[in-house]
Amino acid sequence: MQLSARTASEYIVLALKGMAYGLTHIIPGIGGGLILVVMGIYEQFVDVVGNFFLERHRWREFLAFLVPLGIGMVAAMLVFSRVLTALAERYPAALAFFFMGLLLGTIPSVLRLHGDMRPSAGRGAAFVIGLAVVVAFRIVQQRVGESEVGSLQGLGGIAYNAVTSFLAGGASVTPGLDGTYIWMLAGSYEHVLGAISQLTRLVIEWGILVPAGLGAVLGILAFSKGIDALFKRAPGLAHYAVLGLIIGSAYGLWPDGLGGLSPVIVALAFVAGAAAAYGLSRTSPEEPGAAETMPVL
Repeated sequence: MQLSARTASEYIVLALKGMAYGLTHIIPGIGGGLILVVMGIYEQFVDVVGNFFLERHRWREFLAFLVPLGIGMVAAMLVFSRVLTALAERYPAALAFFFMGLLLGTIPSVLRLHGDMRPSAGRGAAFVIGLAVVVAFRIVQQRVGESEVGSLQGLGGIAYNAVTSFLAGGASVTPGLDGTYIWMLAGSYEHVLGAISQLTRLVIEWGILVPAGLGAVLGILAFSKGIDALFKRAPGLAHYAVLGLIIGSAYGLWPDGLGGLSPVIVALAFVAGAAAAYGLSRTSPEEPGAAETMPVL
């Protein structure tokens, strides 16, 4: 997949999308991979990140994509880490329905991503597997909750932080999974988020941020390469798996109650999310796959 030259407005749009992706790293419940799907840049992302160190002749176009996206991502995590966490705590039901609308609103665009989306037994199995993975992931998270593993200090804590952050980074680029949930299950979410929030006060907790950052980056690189290979070798299976992941994520986001809000409010939040998904998917739509040069999967 070749990335075309970009205009100034396209760089701005990429930075804004990077902000949206960055927010998924600080709000539990929303996977970064699905947000990339919503915004129509998922396949570009896994192509760029998965091949960054393998196709050096493409570094210029890779950087033209990653730099604005990364700037937006870091800016969002620094500026909104406190605000959006408080919003998620105060209006969880409205936020959940907004994101449900956002996710389900991506289904039409996912169906257009590949030129041949005819159902088959293999694709049906991929859909069921994608759905089951997310549902199982959410059930485990709900039952286990957040565990305590200390303050991530010392050699053992640093190694634990790096390994769990590797898995969190991989989950963040897998549609339907959520890196913050991995941190929550590991008991390190509050430590990592607290260290990020402290950056706004120019306080750097190196012992937490360095292993978390390195682990997450390596996880993103490794998982992106595998996912990119899947999309290139079996695009039909990959897109049906994404559909299963999307629908499973909607189940995972369903709140326990409305939190005292009117049903009209949460319905409007859902519609707003679906409308946002439609608008985002139109800003940089993926081209449908060309005719297959290999067996259709």
